[in-house]
Amino acid sequence: MFKLKTFTIFFAILLLFSTFAPTLSGFAAFSVPFELASEGVYMVNLDTDIVVMSKNPDKKLYPASTVKIMTCLVALENIKDFSAKVDCPYECFNEFYGDNPNYYGASTAGIEPLQENVTYNDCLYGLMLASGCEAANILAYNIGGGDISKFIKMMNDTADKIGCTGTHFANTHGLFNENNYTTAKDLYLITKYALDKYPGFLKICNTYEYEMPKNETYPDGVTVTHTNAMMRESSDYYYDGIKGIKTGSINSYNLKKNGEWGEDIPGFCSLVTCAERGGYSYLVVTLQAPYTNSTGETGVTHFEDHAKLYDWAFDEFEYAQIIGANEQVMQVDVSKGLEADKVGIVTTEDFYTLMPRTLDKTSIQQIKPVIEPFVAPVEKGVSVGELELRLNGETLAKIPLVTENEVVLDIVEDYKEKLMNILKSPQFITIVIVLIALIITYAVARTLHRNKKRKLAEMERRRKIQMAPRDKRGNNRRR
Repeated sequence: MFKLKTFTIFFAILLLFSTFAPTLSGFAAFSVPFELASEGVYMVNLDTDIVVMSKNPDKKLYPASTVKIMTCLVALENIKDFSAKVDCPYECFNEFYGDNPNYYGASTAGIEPLQENVTYNDCLYGLMLASGCEAANILAYNIGGGDISKFIKMMNDTADKIGCTGTHFANTHGLFNENNYTTAKDLYLITKYALDKYPGFLKICNTYEYEMPKNETYPDGVTVTHTNAMMRESSDYYYDGIKGIKTGSINSYNLKKNGEWGEDIPGFCSLVTCAERGGYSYLVVTLQAPYTNSTGETGVTHFEDHAKLYDWAFDEFEYAQIIGANEQVMQVDVSKGLEADKVGIVTTEDFYTLMPRTLDKTSIQQIKPVIEPFVAPVEKGVSVGELELRLNGETLAKIPLVTENEVVLDIVEDYKEKLMNILKSPQFITIVIVLIALIITYAVARTLHRNKKRKLAEMERRRKIQMAPRDKRGNNRRR
């Protein structure tokens, strides 16, 4: 991430909060209340990586000299000794004097063919400040082992590695070529990668002037200055807090059809900068703004767009707390609790994010998880899911939720419930039915047994009577 040289107390606090904040999963870019001349735009808050504005972010456009950002990046990845001398053969200069009108009048860093006192460091500063096209080719020739095309392949391979999906480079310097194209989002990814991985990248890009080595044309040396007028205090386009990074402009270009060069086509301006103010930092990429503005001024439309975007962002946005840690978002029922029948559900983290100052925070939608009722005992701090925060249908963050407090089990209620569960259980009911059936069976059997016993007794009594002696009349005698 882009590192600020100085931190205000406010920003230090914001960084502290953001360290513990959940990771943002996405954020919708906002619309701006003004027109932008650039065809492609991508603006990101570097403190949060939130995209605050985009326009045609994935449209393939011509980058002009912002190609040199990739040239610088590949060079930084491969140079081992920045003070080492480089070779400056004619091969690095010849294409600017050939038959391609798009390569005429190339910007230079004051390096001569066969010059022997030029270092890698000189080329890097000449590349990014003066936009030296010969410096780009010299870096490519030396790093590519004498093969500029090999270096261009390295540029395209690096773009693929970074995750660019709409980018292709055909040269090292950005002079017009139909096969030189990128997107605003891709160029942001390239620049952000360079800023994050190589602190020296911004040191070079944010230097305003540099003394190039002496040669026959410049026996006293030559001081090159940054082509970004927003860095020059005497310029009408000076912007306080601006940092580099790279301009790109083509006043006109030609297309070749049927072997012939056509008429001049109006050119365009591209620009990549970053800026900080009041503890906030942004990176802006704009591609293909018209070379001439509405008043007829040339080569400034990209500066106008960047100034508008920075003014808007610095005025519009603030880093605000959306929800705090241990904030209760809902309650869930608890059965068999001794002193409570509900438990609170709370957030585990503070969540801060970049928001428009005028936005009503209540418009941020809270999507709560579906949580089944608890049965006591319930422990404090039990994970129960995530709270999703949404704005305009986009997910801002997902914050872990836990139980707020402990709920003790009511033992009496627990035993009562267990007893009722036993009484209602199919097993218990089956046992009762079986017992009743056994009792009934036993009662019936006993009754039958008694009846049988009585019948037998009666039969025995009668038998005895029949067997007793009889008198003359035939009656049993009583004894």
